[in-house]
Amino acid sequence: MSTATPATEPKGRSTLGDPLLTFLEYVMGLFLLFALIISPILGALVGTTDSEGGATEAATLSAVSFVTLSLSYQVIQATFPWIVAKRRNSTLRDLFGFSIDLPRDIGFGVGLAIACVIGGQIATVSTARLVGLENTDDASNAGILNDYDSSPWLIGVVLLVVIGAPLAEELLFRGFILHTLKKYFGAIFAVVASSAVFALPHWQSGATWQETTVLLSALGVVGLILAVGVIATKRLAPSMIAHALFNFVAVAATLWL
Repeated sequence: MSTATPATEPKGRSTLGDPLLTFLEYVMGLFLLFALIISPILGALVGTTDSEGGATEAATLSAVSFVTLSLSYQVIQATFPWIVAKRRNSTLRDLFGFSIDLPRDIGFGVGLAIACVIGGQIATVSTARLVGLENTDDASNAGILNDYDSSPWLIGVVLLVVIGAPLAEELLFRGFILHTLKKYFGAIFAVVASSAVFALPHWQSGATWQETTVLLSALGVVGLILAVGVIATKRLAPSMIAHALFNFVAVAATLWL
């Protein structure tokens, strides 16, 4: 004798009855659209220090501002996908693959990180030759670490780069943006477009066009590798691990090599 299975409401259906979540989703979505364009300009302006006397005090104040603004921005980046999932009666795991499978994801993450380092270097060298850039040292956004290397807030900057950015950016770019674009336009377009959107906010306003081209091409390749990793594993954990390792290598190379 068969029994009827009770019907369950699809998790993907929007919950429009909560005005607070609706308000937060639209406001934060508009803010992120705006911030993805102006954040590199703000990042370039924050942290300006005097070259002579009073540099330590200015750098300390600048570091406080940088840490505060960056942490706030990362919180918004990470919270927005959660609000989107919550409004739709779903979870970050179901909508955006926010889950972890240990120890496999550690292996996947290390492999992706190695691919990111190699791919980023190939893109840097190739693009530098193409645009005629002989010195690629300034074609990087890691210089912010040198600005604060004598500040007591350096540890805060490092934590934001190595831990905060991988968590927040993967949730936003490889979580919300990649999965949303994939739903409407397919995987190939989603991988390419999300990688471009990931690279653009890292633009440095004080750099030459050659340096900017090299930087964005390298980060675009990194974004492509991480996006392919998410599509292949259907989880964000490997890309988060890879992103953290990639950033750690950049921090170590900037501060200690």
